[in-house]
Amino acid sequence: MHVILMSDRLGHTFSFGLKRYHAWVVLVFALATMIGAGFLGFNIAAEGRVVLAEQTSETDPQVNELAVRVGELQARLARLNAIGERVAAKAGVPLPAVTAEAGRGGPLLETNPPTLSAAELASLIENLTQQLELASDQLMVLDAELLLRQASQGKLPMDRPVARGAYLSSVFGTRIDPFTSRPARHEGLDFANEFGSPILAAESGVVLVVRMHPQYGNSLDVDHGNGLVTRYAHVSRILVKKGDLVKRGQTIAEMGSTGRSTGPHLHFEVMKDGVPQNPMGYLSPAS
Repeated sequence: MHVILMSDRLGHTFSFGLKRYHAWVVLVFALATMIGAGFLGFNIAAEGRVVLAEQTSETDPQVNELAVRVGELQARLARLNAIGERVAAKAGVPLPAVTAEAGRGGPLLETNPPTLSAAELASLIENLTQQLELASDQLMVLDAELLLRQASQGKLPMDRPVARGAYLSSVFGTRIDPFTSRPARHEGLDFANEFGSPILAAESGVVLVVRMHPQYGNSLDVDHGNGLVTRYAHVSRILVKKGDLVKRGQTIAEMGSTGRSTGPHLHFEVMKDGVPQNPMGYLSPAS
Protein backbone atom coordinates (compact mmCIF):
# COMPACT_ATOMS: atom_id res chain seq x y z
CA MET A 1 0.00 0.00 0.00
CA HIS A 2 1.16 3.56 -0.73
CA VAL A 3 0.45 6.59 1.40
CA ILE A 4 0.21 9.81 -0.59
CA LEU A 5 0.47 13.10 1.30
CA MET A 6 -1.01 16.09 -0.52
CA SER A 7 -0.29 19.54 0.94
CA ASP A 8 -2.83 22.25 0.15
CA ARG A 9 -0.40 24.96 1.18
CA LEU A 10 2.79 23.77 -0.52
CA GLY A 11 1.18 22.29 -3.61
CA HIS A 12 3.41 19.19 -3.53
CA THR A 13 2.73 15.49 -3.09
CA PHE A 14 4.89 12.98 -1.28
CA SER A 15 4.47 9.23 -1.33
CA PHE A 16 6.05 6.29 0.45
CA GLY A 17 5.28 2.59 0.88
CA LEU A 18 3.74 0.97 3.92
CA LYS A 19 3.25 -2.59 4.90
CA ARG A 20 -0.38 -3.60 5.41
CA TYR A 21 -0.22 -3.53 9.23
CA HIS A 22 1.32 -0.05 9.12
CA ALA A 23 -1.60 1.10 6.92
CA TRP A 24 -4.07 -0.04 9.58
CA VAL A 25 -2.22 2.12 12.11
CA VAL A 26 -2.54 5.17 9.83
CA LEU A 27 -6.26 4.54 9.36
CA VAL A 28 -6.82 4.17 13.14
CA PHE A 29 -4.96 7.43 13.80
CA ALA A 30 -7.02 9.34 11.20
CA LEU A 31 -10.27 7.88 12.54
CA ALA A 32 -9.38 8.68 16.18
CA THR A 33 -8.57 12.27 15.22
CA MET A 34 -11.92 12.62 13.42
CA ILE A 35 -13.88 11.13 16.36
CA GLY A 36 -12.09 13.23 19.00
CA ALA A 37 -12.84 16.46 17.15
CA GLY A 38 -16.43 15.43 16.47
CA PHE A 39 -17.23 14.94 20.20
CA LEU A 40 -16.55 18.63 20.86
CA GLY A 41 -18.29 19.86 17.73
CA PHE A 42 -15.02 21.25 16.42
CA ASN A 43 -13.93 21.58 12.81
CA ILE A 44 -10.61 20.09 11.76
CA ALA A 45 -8.34 22.37 9.77
CA ALA A 46 -5.22 20.54 8.64
CA GLU A 47 -2.42 21.49 6.28
CA GLY A 48 -2.40 18.15 4.50
CA ARG A 49 -4.64 15.21 3.68
CA VAL A 50 -3.92 11.50 3.84
CA VAL A 51 -5.02 9.29 0.97
CA LEU A 52 -4.63 5.51 1.07
CA ALA A 53 -4.07 3.87 -2.31
CA GLU A 54 -4.17 0.09 -2.71
CA GLN A 55 -1.73 -1.31 -5.26
CA THR A 56 -3.51 -4.58 -5.83
CA SER A 57 -6.75 -4.75 -7.82
CA GLU A 58 -8.29 -7.16 -5.30
CA THR A 59 -10.26 -5.56 -2.45
CA ASP A 60 -10.19 -7.05 1.05
CA PRO A 61 -13.83 -7.69 2.16
CA GLN A 62 -12.88 -6.56 5.68
CA VAL A 63 -11.66 -3.24 4.26
CA ASN A 64 -15.01 -2.75 2.50
CA GLU A 65 -16.86 -3.47 5.72
CA LEU A 66 -14.68 -1.05 7.69
CA ALA A 67 -15.17 1.63 5.03
CA VAL A 68 -18.94 1.31 5.46
CA ARG A 69 -18.57 1.64 9.24
CA VAL A 70 -16.43 4.76 8.82
CA GLY A 71 -19.15 6.26 6.62
CA GLU A 72 -21.74 5.55 9.32
CA LEU A 73 -19.51 7.22 11.90
CA GLN A 74 -19.17 10.29 9.69
CA ALA A 75 -22.98 10.55 9.46
CA ARG A 76 -23.30 10.25 13.23
CA LEU A 77 -20.62 12.91 13.69
CA ALA A 78 -22.54 15.30 11.43
CA ARG A 79 -25.68 14.73 13.53
CA LEU A 80 -23.71 15.19 16.75
CA ASN A 81 -22.18 18.43 15.48
CA ALA A 82 -25.63 19.78 14.58
CA ILE A 83 -26.99 18.98 18.04
CA GLY A 84 -23.90 20.51 19.66
CA GLU A 85 -24.35 23.74 17.74
CA ARG A 86 -28.04 23.89 18.71
CA VAL A 87 -27.26 23.29 22.40
CA ALA A 88 -24.50 25.91 22.36
CA ALA A 89 -26.84 28.45 20.78
CA LYS A 90 -29.56 27.82 23.36
CA ALA A 91 -27.07 28.02 26.22
CA GLY A 92 -25.64 31.26 24.83
CA VAL A 93 -22.15 29.79 24.71
CA PRO A 94 -20.04 30.40 21.58
CA LEU A 95 -18.76 27.21 20.01
CA PRO A 96 -14.97 27.53 19.60
CA ALA A 97 -13.30 26.36 16.42
CA VAL A 98 -9.97 24.57 16.47
CA THR A 99 -7.64 25.57 13.63
CA ALA A 100 -4.12 24.65 12.64
CA GLU A 101 -2.93 27.95 14.14
CA ALA A 102 -4.35 27.18 17.60
CA GLY A 103 -1.67 27.01 20.29
CA ARG A 104 -0.57 23.46 21.11
CA GLY A 105 2.57 21.88 22.51
CA GLY A 106 4.27 19.74 25.14
CA PRO A 107 7.30 17.50 25.46
CA LEU A 108 7.95 14.94 22.72
CA LEU A 109 7.39 11.47 24.12
CA GLU A 110 7.64 9.10 21.19
CA THR A 111 6.17 5.62 21.41
CA ASN A 112 6.03 2.73 19.02
CA PRO A 113 2.54 2.54 17.49
CA PRO A 114 0.68 -0.73 18.17
CA THR A 115 0.17 -3.24 15.41
CA LEU A 116 -3.56 -3.80 14.86
CA SER A 117 -5.27 -6.52 12.89
CA ALA A 118 -8.41 -5.90 10.88
CA ALA A 119 -10.49 -7.56 13.61
CA GLU A 120 -8.94 -5.34 16.29
CA LEU A 121 -9.60 -2.25 14.19
CA ALA A 122 -13.23 -3.32 13.70
CA SER A 123 -13.56 -3.71 17.47
CA LEU A 124 -12.09 -0.23 17.98
CA ILE A 125 -14.60 1.26 15.51
CA GLU A 126 -17.44 -0.52 17.32
CA ASN A 127 -16.35 0.95 20.66
CA LEU A 128 -16.13 4.42 19.14
CA THR A 129 -19.60 3.97 17.65
CA GLN A 130 -21.03 3.17 21.09
CA GLN A 131 -19.33 6.22 22.58
CA LEU A 132 -20.80 8.39 19.81
CA GLU A 133 -24.29 7.05 20.47
CA LEU A 134 -23.93 7.75 24.21
CA ALA A 135 -22.69 11.29 23.58
CA SER A 136 -25.55 11.87 21.12
CA ASP A 137 -28.15 10.69 23.65
CA GLN A 138 -26.65 12.93 26.35
CA LEU A 139 -26.73 15.96 24.04
CA MET A 140 -30.35 15.24 23.09
CA VAL A 141 -31.29 15.21 26.79
CA LEU A 142 -29.48 18.52 27.33
CA ASP A 143 -31.15 19.97 24.25
CA ALA A 144 -34.60 19.02 25.55
CA GLU A 145 -33.82 20.37 29.03
CA LEU A 146 -32.66 23.71 27.63
CA LEU A 147 -35.77 23.95 25.49
CA LEU A 148 -37.99 23.30 28.50
CA ARG A 149 -36.13 25.91 30.56
CA GLN A 150 -36.48 28.48 27.80
CA ALA A 151 -40.19 27.78 27.57
CA SER A 152 -40.63 28.21 31.34
CA GLN A 153 -38.56 31.38 31.71
CA GLY A 154 -40.66 34.33 30.70
CA LYS A 155 -41.73 33.24 27.23
CA LEU A 156 -45.40 33.65 28.00
CA PRO A 157 -47.85 34.77 26.75
CA MET A 158 -48.41 31.98 24.26
CA ASP A 159 -49.26 32.34 20.61
CA ARG A 160 -52.63 31.53 19.06
CA PRO A 161 -52.71 27.74 18.36
CA VAL A 162 -54.57 28.10 15.05
CA ALA A 163 -53.96 29.81 11.73
CA ARG A 164 -55.66 32.95 10.49
CA GLY A 165 -59.30 32.41 9.60
CA ALA A 166 -60.12 30.37 12.70
CA TYR A 167 -62.61 31.84 15.17
CA LEU A 168 -63.48 31.19 18.81
CA SER A 169 -66.55 28.95 18.97
CA SER A 170 -66.63 28.06 22.66
CA VAL A 171 -65.05 29.52 25.81
CA PHE A 172 -63.62 28.17 29.08
CA GLY A 173 -65.99 27.55 31.98
CA THR A 174 -69.66 26.63 32.22
CA ARG A 175 -71.51 26.42 28.89
CA ILE A 176 -74.48 24.65 27.32
CA ASP A 177 -73.22 21.25 26.17
CA PRO A 178 -73.81 20.84 22.39
CA PHE A 179 -74.92 17.21 22.80
CA THR A 180 -77.07 17.29 25.96
CA SER A 181 -78.22 20.95 25.81
CA ARG A 182 -77.56 21.11 29.55
CA PRO A 183 -75.03 23.25 31.49
CA ALA A 184 -71.62 21.56 31.70
CA ARG A 185 -68.06 22.59 32.46
CA HIS A 186 -65.76 23.19 29.47
CA GLU A 187 -62.06 23.08 30.35
CA GLY A 188 -60.63 24.73 27.26
CA LEU A 189 -61.23 26.96 24.26
CA ASP A 190 -62.72 25.78 20.95
CA PHE A 191 -61.42 27.27 17.70
CA ALA A 192 -63.42 26.44 14.56
CA ASN A 193 -62.02 26.45 11.03
CA GLU A 194 -62.01 24.41 7.84
CA PHE A 195 -61.21 20.70 7.94
CA GLY A 196 -57.46 20.13 7.58
CA SER A 197 -56.41 23.68 8.46
CA PRO A 198 -53.10 23.89 10.39
CA ILE A 199 -52.87 23.63 14.17
CA LEU A 200 -49.84 25.36 15.66
CA ALA A 201 -47.80 24.83 18.83
CA ALA A 202 -48.72 27.70 21.16
CA GLU A 203 -45.28 27.48 22.79
CA SER A 204 -42.05 25.53 22.40
CA GLY A 205 -41.82 22.24 24.25
CA VAL A 206 -41.65 18.45 24.07
CA VAL A 207 -44.50 16.24 22.86
CA LEU A 208 -45.62 14.37 25.96
CA VAL A 209 -48.60 12.30 24.77
CA VAL A 210 -50.03 11.29 21.39
CA ARG A 211 -53.24 9.28 21.57
CA MET A 212 -56.72 8.44 20.34
CA HIS A 213 -59.20 9.26 23.16
CA PRO A 214 -62.95 8.45 23.10
CA GLN A 215 -63.78 12.03 24.17
CA TYR A 216 -60.85 14.08 22.82
CA GLY A 217 -60.41 12.02 19.65
CA ASN A 218 -56.96 12.35 18.10
CA SER A 219 -55.09 14.49 20.60
CA LEU A 220 -51.62 15.41 21.79
CA ASP A 221 -50.13 17.07 24.86
CA VAL A 222 -47.03 19.28 24.79
CA ASP A 223 -44.90 19.78 27.92
CA HIS A 224 -43.47 23.30 28.25
CA GLY A 225 -41.69 22.73 31.55
CA ASN A 226 -42.37 24.06 35.02
CA GLY A 227 -45.62 22.06 35.21
CA LEU A 228 -47.18 23.75 32.17
CA VAL A 229 -48.85 21.51 29.54
CA THR A 230 -51.03 22.34 26.52
CA ARG A 231 -53.51 19.95 24.89
CA TYR A 232 -54.72 19.89 21.27
CA ALA A 233 -57.80 17.70 20.70
CA HIS A 234 -60.24 16.52 17.98
CA VAL A 235 -57.56 16.85 15.27
CA SER A 236 -57.77 14.89 12.03
CA ARG A 237 -54.05 14.20 11.66
CA ILE A 238 -51.09 14.48 14.04
CA LEU A 239 -47.78 15.50 12.43
CA VAL A 240 -45.43 14.86 15.38
CA LYS A 241 -44.71 11.95 17.67
CA LYS A 242 -44.06 11.46 21.36
CA GLY A 243 -40.68 12.87 22.40
CA ASP A 244 -40.38 15.34 19.50
CA LEU A 245 -39.16 18.86 20.19
CA VAL A 246 -41.56 21.43 18.79
CA LYS A 247 -41.14 25.17 18.38
CA ARG A 248 -43.62 27.96 18.93
CA GLY A 249 -45.72 28.38 15.79
CA GLN A 250 -44.76 24.99 14.32
CA THR A 251 -47.57 23.08 12.58
CA ILE A 252 -48.13 20.00 14.73
CA ALA A 253 -51.53 18.76 13.53
CA GLU A 254 -54.47 19.37 11.21
CA MET A 255 -57.95 20.38 12.28
CA GLY A 256 -60.62 17.70 12.36
CA SER A 257 -63.69 16.42 14.18
CA THR A 258 -62.60 13.21 15.90
CA GLY A 259 -63.98 12.10 19.26
CA ARG A 260 -66.91 13.90 20.88
CA SER A 261 -67.25 16.70 18.35
CA THR A 262 -69.99 18.32 16.24
CA GLY A 263 -67.70 19.62 13.48
CA PRO A 264 -64.12 20.56 12.58
CA HIS A 265 -62.50 22.55 15.41
CA LEU A 266 -59.60 22.54 17.85
CA HIS A 267 -60.22 22.02 21.56
CA PHE A 268 -57.26 23.78 23.26
CA GLU A 269 -56.45 23.31 26.94
CA VAL A 270 -53.78 24.74 29.25
CA MET A 271 -52.90 22.83 32.43
CA LYS A 272 -50.69 23.94 35.30
CA ASP A 273 -49.53 21.06 37.52
CA GLY A 274 -52.42 19.01 36.13
CA VAL A 275 -55.10 21.63 36.91
CA PRO A 276 -57.00 23.11 33.90
CA GLN A 277 -56.47 26.85 33.47
CA ASN A 278 -58.34 29.40 31.40
CA PRO A 279 -56.24 29.61 28.20
CA MET A 280 -57.29 33.25 27.80
CA GLY A 281 -54.89 34.09 30.62
CA TYR A 282 -51.98 32.58 28.71
CA LEU A 283 -52.58 33.81 25.16
CA SER A 284 -51.04 37.05 23.94
CA PRO A 285 -53.32 40.08 23.56
CA ALA A 286 -52.85 39.87 19.80
CA SER A 287 -54.17 36.29 19.88
